[in-house]
Amino acid sequence: MFASIAPVAFVKYPHYVYKGNANSEATKNFAQKGFGPWVPFMDLRQLRYFVGAVQAGSLSRAADQLHVAQSALSHHLAGLEAELDTQLVTRGRKGIALTEAGNVLYRHAEAILRHLESAKQAAKNALNVRSGRVAVGFPAALAPLLSYELFKRVRAAYPQILLYVSDGNSATLREWLLNSRLDIALTDQPERGLAVELLALEELFYVTADLDTSPIALADAARRPLLMPGPGSACRRIAEEAFKKQELTVVSIGEINTLSALHGAIASGIGNAILSWAAAHNGGQRHALNCRRVADAELTRPVALCFADAGQRSPAVEAVAETLKALVYELAESGAWQGVSLIKPSRKPEHALVPQ
Repeated sequence: MFASIAPVAFVKYPHYVYKGNANSEATKNFAQKGFGPWVPFMDLRQLRYFVGAVQAGSLSRAADQLHVAQSALSHHLAGLEAELDTQLVTRGRKGIALTEAGNVLYRHAEAILRHLESAKQAAKNALNVRSGRVAVGFPAALAPLLSYELFKRVRAAYPQILLYVSDGNSATLREWLLNSRLDIALTDQPERGLAVELLALEELFYVTADLDTSPIALADAARRPLLMPGPGSACRRIAEEAFKKQELTVVSIGEINTLSALHGAIASGIGNAILSWAAAHNGGQRHALNCRRVADAELTRPVALCFADAGQRSPAVEAVAETLKALVYELAESGAWQGVSLIKPSRKPEHALVPQ
């Protein structure tokens, strides 16, 4: 259906842009009259409409959210597909879905729009005004502990900052940082190309419904039914490395990547897990779970503040980062966040860039 749409060309004039079929004689003639060759024209409005349609999932919902007519949205999308000479989305009864080419363009378009917004905010922040959008990501286990409190403090101290908070597993957060979808994230594994500041080490425990509170040997834990988080989990990676180091064979009885379901399975006695204290007590969960230390293995993971850009950051990003660091220190020192050993710098840290 898209092959029949002729490529579109735009020829620069002194005061306007001529739009026409790239293959037409008229376009070629105009290009030969001293106005320069025809050039493709992809504008920011097209990209905004495209990203909006993808995020909404359908053209009708996108039209409502973007406050434009659906026909206009369809026209811009068709023009974008014609210019790129490829299909970007498929349309169905349930909405639209990205093609492979559409997925590539979506990632770039989203980054372009974010960078444009950052440029606008940087200009506004020239007078050191802390304002603009700042995106922060948390591991799912830490989001209930930190995200609301951070939002509340930033809102009170910096009302002109628009804070965007999300959560995900370690792999997802690193991908979002590298794609500039996040400005800041708390992660457990530094990634190449990120600016990283280590804040703390978080201990991992053998989490069970058993009432025994004494430390447990890793071999004993390996013999008992064990539940694993999903493949992107740092807890899983660290536990598997510890079992392998002691040459222990572990057969997981299942994988559960949702903390509420994992809590329920542990509390009912189906199995046990290797988790942090924050993950075991996620969001004031309803089940009474017991965290037993592992006696013969050091199971810890770093808690690092990571930035999408190693260069100069906006005052808004720096303000949110400092607020988040203060919150981490306060919760750990007060005991509200257990199993954490803080790593406080002796002086103001210089964010280290992990080598490419």
